[in-house]
Amino acid sequence: MVSKRLSRPFSLATRLTFFISLVTIASFFAFAWIMIQSVKVHFAEQDINDLSEISATLERILSSSDEPESRRLEILKNVVAGYSNVIISLEDANQQALFHSPHMPDIRQFLARATVDKTVPGGNVYLINGPSMQMASHGTHSSWRMIRLPVGPLIDGKPAYTLYLALSIDFHLHYINDLKNKLIMTASIISMLIIFIVLFAVYKGHEPIRSVSRQIQNITSKDLDVRLDPRSVPIELERLVLSFNHMIERIEDVFPRQSNFSADIAHEIRTPITNLVTQTEIVLSQPRSQKELEEVLYSNLEEFSHMAKMVSDMLFLAQADENLLVPESVPLDLQTETIKVFEFFEAWAEERDVTLRFVGQPSLVMGDPLMIRRVINNLLSNAIRYTPRGMSVTVQVSSQDDKVIYSVENPGTPISDEHLPRLFDRFYRVDPSRQRKGENSGIGLAIVKSIIRAHHGKISVTSDTVATRFIIELPKLKV
Repeated sequence: MVSKRLSRPFSLATRLTFFISLVTIASFFAFAWIMIQSVKVHFAEQDINDLSEISATLERILSSSDEPESRRLEILKNVVAGYSNVIISLEDANQQALFHSPHMPDIRQFLARATVDKTVPGGNVYLINGPSMQMASHGTHSSWRMIRLPVGPLIDGKPAYTLYLALSIDFHLHYINDLKNKLIMTASIISMLIIFIVLFAVYKGHEPIRSVSRQIQNITSKDLDVRLDPRSVPIELERLVLSFNHMIERIEDVFPRQSNFSADIAHEIRTPITNLVTQTEIVLSQPRSQKELEEVLYSNLEEFSHMAKMVSDMLFLAQADENLLVPESVPLDLQTETIKVFEFFEAWAEERDVTLRFVGQPSLVMGDPLMIRRVINNLLSNAIRYTPRGMSVTVQVSSQDDKVIYSVENPGTPISDEHLPRLFDRFYRVDPSRQRKGENSGIGLAIVKSIIRAHHGKISVTSDTVATRFIIELPKLKV
């Protein structure tokens, strides 16, 4: 039971809520990421501009030939002292340190763990974690963006100095981290709101489905004439409503017939059982001779045989209704099969003074021999039963395009048009007052129709003052 629950697909509401929320939240986080990256690029460009301006000033000082080196370094020291968030280091052409910011370590020692700033194209800008510098008004500075550039006149083809210039970026990092935290908090709150809003929207969006479901639940066996209005539902549900209406139409057509069928079969079985019980009670009511008992037993045996055949026929029809009737497919000659059935009915036909006549030529079809003989048997037995004495039953076979036309006709009282469409219904009788006689159980024609449909054929009936005709169309075997 647990495994079945776990294997059950997620509901539509869950799926829609998840995917819509996921897309919306992902879009929001993508927007937040783009915003943060934009801020980082903006701050990097601002830092590079500041470093460029400072480096240009220092380069002019170091490139001045009017002042001795000591004087240039003194001026450099004074200029650097005016920047609270900048540290520098200066080395000569031999990589010897000439100057670095007072009260600060030489930033060159941090180059080993410096990383290239990927937000700035060119690869000439570095990020340094350290050194730490305490500022009275700006707090501690420990993160830097640094550039390295040659300055001063050329000596032996080499620049006289190499300038290392670092700008504190702690304020920018604090701002970015604070922005990240606020965006994450905002994103979390908005994500929860999005989930609830989407869930509510999905719930309201599924209202038509729930409405259709309630309408369907209210339909009972007494309300099979009810139809859902396709115009009252969204277009996405129109096909579903139309399919449901079509299903209800089929149920409405089948349900009464099934109910009538159950009632008819109960009546048909109850009648012989009642006869058997009554006859047995009468026999047992007083002493009987052995011969009288044997006659009763033979009579009961005949009744039991008839009931067994009826049950067998009903099982056959049940298989046909469930599409479980799979006929064998072998070549059959309808003329040969008809002659075989003629031989079986010859004695009965002579007794009733009815002539059996065949008109046609050999015609091949694919089918089940036993089922086809059963069709011919049922149609001939009906025809002989209702043919007046001295008349004939005619079986005719002809070919038409890719079909074989097989007809059984007999003269007699014509059947009115109102009864013709229902002749193939189970237990249907033209004369409701007619009782069961012999093996006429009322389902022979229903069996005929089921067999013909299983062979991909059609059967119809016509009746006039001349004759009643049962016409069968079967696919012709292509030789």
